[in-house]
Amino acid sequence: MAHRATKRTPAVEQRIIDGLRGGTGLRTLCREEGMPGWRTVYDWLAADPDFAAAVALAREVGTDAIAEQALDLIDGDPPRVEGRIDPGHVQWRRAQVDTRLKLLACWNPKKYGTKQTVEVGNKDGEAFKTESNPAEVAANVAAQLRAGKRDA
Repeated sequence: MAHRATKRTPAVEQRIIDGLRGGTGLRTLCREEGMPGWRTVYDWLAADPDFAAAVALAREVGTDAIAEQALDLIDGDPPRVEGRIDPGHVQWRRAQVDTRLKLLACWNPKKYGTKQTVEVGNKDGEAFKTESNPAEVAANVAAQLRAGKRDA
């Protein structure tokens, strides 16, 4: 069993922050030799707002690293079996990329999400707001415009 750090030190904190900036998950980092358990780190976060802010920033930066990982995975040359691309490996890579992209959309929806917000209206207080994909936004706007013409 790996030795767990029980003492909070600047070096351990920096390893956590650097790992998160690089796109490594907290639980993965905490499985490394000399690192505390993830529950211990969450206790530290709850007790120290400055450390919590540093970890939040590191995670935000780490989302870009994860996006780059997805690009590296999809841009890599697939292995070949008897001169042909291995379809099983292609599907495995696709699953890796899809998982990363879905997590990025959840963790940082403003940057990696697919929803858009559109406001329409003539005066303050008359605007309606919708969040959906672009096709739904266009359909909603068209429906509102048709309804407005009928009322006129």
